[in-house]
Amino acid sequence: MSSKEDNVRVVVRCRPLLPDLESNEEIIAKIRNDGQTLQLTNRQFTFDRVFGAESTENDVYTKAAKHIVDCVLQGYNGTIFAYGQTGTGKTHTASGIMQHSFEHIFDHISRSKNNQKFLVRASYYEIYNEEIRDLLAGNKKTNNGKKNERGNKTLELKENSDGKIVIKDLSNFIVNNVNDLKKLKESGDKHRQFGSTKMNQRSSRSHTIFTITIETEIGADNPDTSVVRVGKFHLIDLAGSERQTKTGTTGIRLKEAAKINLSLTSLSLVIAALTDPKATFVPYRNSKLTRILSDSLGGNSKTLLIACVGPAKVNLEETISTLRFASTTKNIKNKPIINEDSKDALLKRFEEQVKELPKICVGGENLIEKAEIQEKLIAESERELHERREKESELRKELEQRQAEILEMEDSYASLQEEVVALNRKIRKAYGYLKDARSELDDMNVEHEKLRSELLDSIRISEKELKLTNALISHYIPESCLKLIEENVNYNQLTGEWELRCIAYTGNNMRNEYELFNDHTNDGDGNGSKYQQILQHNYDNIYLSYSTLNLT
Repeated sequence: MSSKEDNVRVVVRCRPLLPDLESNEEIIAKIRNDGQTLQLTNRQFTFDRVFGAESTENDVYTKAAKHIVDCVLQGYNGTIFAYGQTGTGKTHTASGIMQHSFEHIFDHISRSKNNQKFLVRASYYEIYNEEIRDLLAGNKKTNNGKKNERGNKTLELKENSDGKIVIKDLSNFIVNNVNDLKKLKESGDKHRQFGSTKMNQRSSRSHTIFTITIETEIGADNPDTSVVRVGKFHLIDLAGSERQTKTGTTGIRLKEAAKINLSLTSLSLVIAALTDPKATFVPYRNSKLTRILSDSLGGNSKTLLIACVGPAKVNLEETISTLRFASTTKNIKNKPIINEDSKDALLKRFEEQVKELPKICVGGENLIEKAEIQEKLIAESERELHERREKESELRKELEQRQAEILEMEDSYASLQEEVVALNRKIRKAYGYLKDARSELDDMNVEHEKLRSELLDSIRISEKELKLTNALISHYIPESCLKLIEENVNYNQLTGEWELRCIAYTGNNMRNEYELFNDHTNDGDGNGSKYQQILQHNYDNIYLSYSTLNLT
């Protein structure tokens, strides 16, 4: 079946200020009148829709999420996932959409035509520290009708023959009404991973996926021409991105945050690759989350992203990061198709089994149950036989290993004492080396600190000299002359000093010339000439310039 490209729809929901933490904070997130633009100080972002703090769960569902569920009821795959910083209301929003979608699905079924049949199944699992956990494992029943206790078994991702990602041994429950779905959700929520942080007393520590599979048989009154459509609805509550400086997480919570941020980074890389026309590879396999979302992002699905943000100025950086992520996501193009006669459909298999029932009921005896009992007995016998053979093989290997160890011990016992003596000698020698190395390290540390102190003193002296030089230059040398000096100065590598052209005509260099001249012009009273009187002063810092002198 041909498919038409469909962009991922993106909406933003801005929660109110938190009374305890943000009551005095400035609100920087403002919604424009068009209901699609969010203004942040001097930046603005446009999406399919923006919901403000006054919006209700019903508003978000009817104006954004309802369209996805309608498509699922038609046989499309649909995905809604909530993304944002921790404490922005993702779990609250996802729970509201779940409740409305449950009622929407069964309301549609109750109003359907008589020639349509439906089968609804549900599963609920989480990704915690890159491990997939079945949140409904405790609802499974054993052969005696009792519920299993919930275990911590990690489920595996597999790829079926069609190339689709499936979760091995994941629980799937058939549901008949809204209450059945609500009970499954409540049961799964009890096993979710939550934790307390500074920003959220009940913070999600895992990504959760609630999946509803809806099979619809159209034309059920004529089995020969009937068609089965299978729509899968994934509602994903992503754990919030975190910064340790704001959440104050430590220990286990810090390790959880690292895993959360790692999977969200992998998600960002996938989205970046999907929106880059030059990209040749999409890194879906970098995390379990991105592998599960491979159909929802760039594949066969109608997808909606709900970006949750806070309005306070204190969260500006995280809010901008979330909005950039959302802006990139809306450029992803999916190719959704209606899933008809899917191999996953159970309705036709159930109908075929019902047709076969009269053929195998003979004389009031149910041959199916009898065959099942026999199969169980055979399987149990084979299992016991296999276990015994494995145990026998293990015992034989262990016996051979013990015998080899005894022979080896007998051969090496005589030399053990010598080996102990040699090892003790090596230990003492190594300890001496260690002691010398520590002493040398201490000396090096002292020398390093001394050198560091000397360097700091040298730096401080250099800074003072630099400041003094700059002060002298700015005070005594006019800016017009400074440029002339810079043009006529060069650094002598041999002497390590700066040399100025025409230095002979400045300062005390000129004084020497005047002294020679004075020897010939001394007056007769013995008091010296007027030049000698002038030269009694120090002219080190006096510079003479000659504007008419051509120096080139």
